[in-house]
Amino acid sequence: MDRDMAEDVEVEIFGQTFHVAAGTATPDYIHRLAAYVDERMQTIAQTANSPSFNRMAVLTALNIADDLLKLQDQHDQSTQLLHDKTEHLLSLLQQQVTDG
Repeated sequence: MDRDMAEDVEVEIFGQTFHVAAGTATPDYIHRLAAYVDERMQTIAQTANSPSFNRMAVLTALNIADDLLKLQDQHDQSTQLLHDKTEHLLSLLQQQVTDG
């Protein structure tokens, strides 16, 4: 197969079959993504009153986006905390070098 052509991976999400261009991802990774989305849609479907596929897709996208933004916020907070602690340690080291 030509390396420039993305492999087409067949996946099933919420009872529908999709063909996804894998790009640089492996087929296994695409299947993991699809399984994750399918699981989330199934979970949301249990709490909704027989929504359409499109509505389920939008609700699932919103839920996954919410998870992503929360993780990004946690990452940003952790990065800032690490930066602050590093600056504090460098300050203490500089003080020891200057006083010592």
